[in-house]
Amino acid sequence: MDLDDCYRKGLIKKTRVDKELIRSLTEMSGIKENAVNTANINEINISAYVSMAYDSLREVLEALCISKGHKVLSHICIGELLKTIITDFNYSEFDRLRYARNGINYYGAKVDFAQGKEIIRKIFAMRRTILYSHLKEFL
Repeated sequence: MDLDDCYRKGLIKKTRVDKELIRSLTEMSGIKENAVNTANINEINISAYVSMAYDSLREVLEALCISKGHKVLSHICIGELLKTIITDFNYSEFDRLRYARNGINYYGAKVDFAQGKEIIRKIFAMRRTILYSHLKEFL
């Protein structure tokens, strides 16, 4: 699906810039990152924390889209839109993270411990980059 498909299917809609919503989304994102970082993560629960870490990233990405006047209803469409907002957006890395999370949430896939820790590290690195490079004014 490309950006035109996302608009045509109503998966990206114009919206007003809502500073309170942006702040709320970034705050919730931080709470989830803190929960993951302070959790007792092990081989059994790692997949749940990968999913929570991704949710933390998704909230920051939603906040960024809203800051640009867009409400996005699809993970794929967020990635497509971000390619136009952020010149150096690493879409392939984002898509790998999305794919891992979707495997967990929709197909019951589990990740092994080392892989899960690496996915969480990448998710939070991307989150920080977006937050501090593109949303500083809302913090």
